[in-house]
Amino acid sequence: MGVARNLSFHLIGVSHHTTPVEVRERFAFSPPETSAILDLLNTNGIPAVLLSTCNRCELYWSGSGEGEAWFHRLGRGGNDPVLAGPVVTRHEGMAAVRHLFRVCSGLDSQILGEVEVLGQVRRAYDAARAAGTTTREMDLIFSAALAAGGRVRRETLLGRHPSSVSSAAVDLVLQQWQDARGPQVLVLGAGEAAEGVLRAFNQRGVGQVTLLSRAPEKAGVLAAAWGAKAGPLVELERRLAEADILMVATSSSQPVVRAAELSRAIAARSGSKLVVVDLAVPRNVEPKSRDLSGLQLLDLDDLQRLCCPAAANPSNALAGAEGIIEDELIRLGLGLRGRTAASRLAELHQISRQMAEQESEWALAQLETLSPAEREVVREMADRLVRRVLFPLSQNLRVES
Repeated sequence: MGVARNLSFHLIGVSHHTTPVEVRERFAFSPPETSAILDLLNTNGIPAVLLSTCNRCELYWSGSGEGEAWFHRLGRGGNDPVLAGPVVTRHEGMAAVRHLFRVCSGLDSQILGEVEVLGQVRRAYDAARAAGTTTREMDLIFSAALAAGGRVRRETLLGRHPSSVSSAAVDLVLQQWQDARGPQVLVLGAGEAAEGVLRAFNQRGVGQVTLLSRAPEKAGVLAAAWGAKAGPLVELERRLAEADILMVATSSSQPVVRAAELSRAIAARSGSKLVVVDLAVPRNVEPKSRDLSGLQLLDLDDLQRLCCPAAANPSNALAGAEGIIEDELIRLGLGLRGRTAASRLAELHQISRQMAEQESEWALAQLETLSPAEREVVREMADRLVRRVLFPLSQNLRVES
């Protein structure tokens, strides 16, 4: 396409592909934290977009290579040597652009074709624009990537049967449920991920679902929308004695479910094993809970292992999505090259106008006896000559671009 020749666009990040959750959780940032980071980048003159989701944290930037050093400093816990290895994703130029297109299209997601990531990229880009950390070139790239993701949703089978991490997790736990009676489900959280869990249980006809949150009013509205009940988070341990499934989808930076309270709840239970799914990054269930007898703990890495065989089986939907990406990459290439051509033309015309003025003034200095009208003819002649020379050059430059 010829786009990459002068394209200064970079990416560094960690994701579910190569980075375990215990490293990813060090790069999980809330919206306020993201805004603070963008302000800091803006102060230091680094145009960048920071994408932070449960499965990835990626920094896209334009210009020099300073973005990589910034990314390493962002991780909680300092410059860990592990980040120098293959766990970190790096792309430059068109490879970084193509990666962004695949992310927006759900082709790089933990659950193939997931729908949530398109909105996450849009919000990350909007936050960067609000912070003043994008360039015109980055605006073109992100707009094109979001357009590609939208087309994949509308024009391929991936959009007809949308997937998400939340729905995949619900399907996984329900596959393990053998009892004729429906499971008793607890959901922690009141954000986007929690709503995805409630929606998935509702669509699968599970009626005994309770949403617990520190924000009871918000939780009440959310639960009512999806046929669930709501309660305060302080009721968690009491309700665990009767629950079969616990889905944790909070946005806390620290564990909200401790091994000790799970141990007490298991001791008070009778019957089936308690299944706990931690959908949060950083993890919101204390990792050592995995060692408790009578409990099955699944985190996002477990979902990657158990739920994603489809990623290895290309289909017509995948082929269609890749075709759309190629089409939108070509459109972006034309836009970027046209913008480069316009800039070069403007510069050429400016230089030419200066030359015409200089040469006409030199000529008029030699012809002091000319009348004002004759002097204007000289200036017009110089300008016409420059324009006649520039016209074919401008045409050729536009055609080449």
